[in-house]
Amino acid sequence: MTDSILIPVQSVGVLALTQEEFEAALAAGARLTSARRPQGEVVSAESLLDADQAAAQLGVSARWLEDSARAGIVPHYKLGRFIRFKVSEVATHCKIGGAPMPVAEFIGHEPPVERSGRYRIAR
Repeated sequence: MTDSILIPVQSVGVLALTQEEFEAALAAGARLTSARRPQGEVVSAESLLDADQAAAQLGVSARWLEDSARAGIVPHYKLGRFIRFKVSEVATHCKIGGAPMPVAEFIGHEPPVERSGRYRIAR
C-alpha cells in the first residue's frame, strides 16, 4: 500500500490523497490564487497592532482609535473580542477619506469641554 496524505475535512470525514495527487492539488491552488491577484500587486506583510501601539505611531489616543473602530469610522480587524489595526490603512483613511467631521464643529457649537473625565459639548 502506498503512503497517503490524510486531510481532515469538517462534516465529511478524512480525504486520503497520494503524494502525486496532493502535489497536483497544491499546484492547482497556487495557480488559482495567483490568477486572482492582479499582476504587480504586493502582498502586505504589515503586522496588526493593538490600539496602544497603533495610537503611538499615529499620534492619537488609544481610546479615540478604539471608539472610532467600534463606530466603523476607521479600518480595523476584529479578532474575537480584540480590535487590531494596520497603521498604513488608518493613516491613509484619515488623510484621503477622512474621518467624519465632529458634530460640534459641523453645527457651529463650541468645541467639547472635558468635565469629570467625560467630554460634553459646551453651550
